[in-house]
Amino acid sequence: MKSGRHRVRAEELELTPMDSRHKQYHHVDIDPRIILDTYFGSQNNDLQEETMEYPLKQLHKAFTSGGVSGDTLIDITMGPTIFQLLSASEIFKEIIVLEHVETHHEELEKWLKKDPGSFDWSHLSKYVCDMEGKGEGWQEKEDKTRRAVKRVLKCDLTKANPSEPVVLPQVDCLYSGACLDVFSKHQDEYRSILKNMSSMLKVGGYLLLFGFLNMSYFKLGEHTLHILTYDEEFLNQALSDTGYIIQSLDLFSSKKKSDLLDYDHLVFVVARKEREI
Repeated sequence: MKSGRHRVRAEELELTPMDSRHKQYHHVDIDPRIILDTYFGSQNNDLQEETMEYPLKQLHKAFTSGGVSGDTLIDITMGPTIFQLLSASEIFKEIIVLEHVETHHEELEKWLKKDPGSFDWSHLSKYVCDMEGKGEGWQEKEDKTRRAVKRVLKCDLTKANPSEPVVLPQVDCLYSGACLDVFSKHQDEYRSILKNMSSMLKVGGYLLLFGFLNMSYFKLGEHTLHILTYDEEFLNQALSDTGYIIQSLDLFSSKKKSDLLDYDHLVFVVARKEREI
């Protein structure tokens, strides 16, 4: 794969420690509404096409291709977001959301309960309705998603059972939205977290993974935060080592320049779990 900014070899990445200037976002006390307003709001968001619409298109494609299906999906996404669940609610009877940060857990519950002042996702709900072309209203789409989300659980991805102390049955599908990138301090930890997450997925089940290639930071308020830098070669090897067969790997080249974050490509992977590790 050819890419532009800060292209380095995989073996060089392996030796690169976490930048000590950049804290991990789950170790910084940031109002979850700052995260939502900065990256997911409807107003003047130049990144919407890439960081929101791109994964939504890929999820829709995965769910309508006929391969990814089942009864239960686990969602592990960076931030208190629900937009990635809108299409999943058409396929899965039960969605379980795992959230690492307590304040994010509370923000998700506000939306699920339709609390006044909860974050407005209507711009993306309308986008998904238009994409699916079912003539469904965006309010109906959101209510269907609320009904599908059965549980929101605290998690710790560094544990062998991320949902500890709750023990969940293995599920049919696992969606990971940039959490591996953000939580992993280095590539060995990425592999370890991926293994922990994968323990919740049935053999034969599907991992849907959204991430950023060759990214080095992102910003929230006054904070510049850590994100793991890795490339396509590393991602392929990490998935293979964790028992996956990649069904598809789609790359989206960055077209937007932003002071908030840097990356060369977005990546979306559909991978089938072939064996336990």
